[in-house]
Amino acid sequence: MKTVLLSTLLLLSVMASAQDSLHINRPAFLYCLATYELPTSYGFTIGTSIPFHSIIKEKVHKDFKIHSEKDEFISAELGGYRYPFAYSGIIVNAGIGIRYIKSTKHFTELSFNQGILRTVYDGKVYEVDPNGNIKERILFGRTYLATGLSYSLNWGLNNGNSNLWFIQLKPAVWMQYPYNSFLKLQFSLQAGISYRLKKITLLTRTKYKHLL
Repeated sequence: MKTVLLSTLLLLSVMASAQDSLHINRPAFLYCLATYELPTSYGFTIGTSIPFHSIIKEKVHKDFKIHSEKDEFISAELGGYRYPFAYSGIIVNAGIGIRYIKSTKHFTELSFNQGILRTVYDGKVYEVDPNGNIKERILFGRTYLATGLSYSLNWGLNNGNSNLWFIQLKPAVWMQYPYNSFLKLQFSLQAGISYRLKKITLLTRTKYKHLL
């Protein structure tokens, strides 16, 4: 029993943690991306991401210090793509994600999106009404749900701390459903630019951990 108590006291003397809640300014972003859907479709996406919470971690040792920052954000996107000789699609989605800030010139994002996809088929589509008349269906297509997961990498184009423009590379995987009574798995690669908008004041939680 004495050994357990002594070990516990030694552990508490080596590590100490604290937490503060403050306010910090974080930017929202507007982005425009070219989209390539495997295997043969292509399109575009425009969107915005707005942070709502921030977390800062400080790990301090007598010989070094580790500092990390991440923001939690919500997003909204509008996109369109073209599948040659088959159909065109419009997709609208909303998402939630985490932005990992590496430096003033580089950050990464992991986000989850849920949306609605509307497709419009190529060519003319006809239907027969109850009276036996044939008529053309204008903009005929189908509506699906779309659920996806994406990871983006962002690099600043300016020198110093005043980065306004970023290059963004964003691979993603998402599901289109119900598709033939099941689901269709999609893979996409997006690339483009993002612009840093006016900063927003939000609550941040700072965690300190001292390793003695």
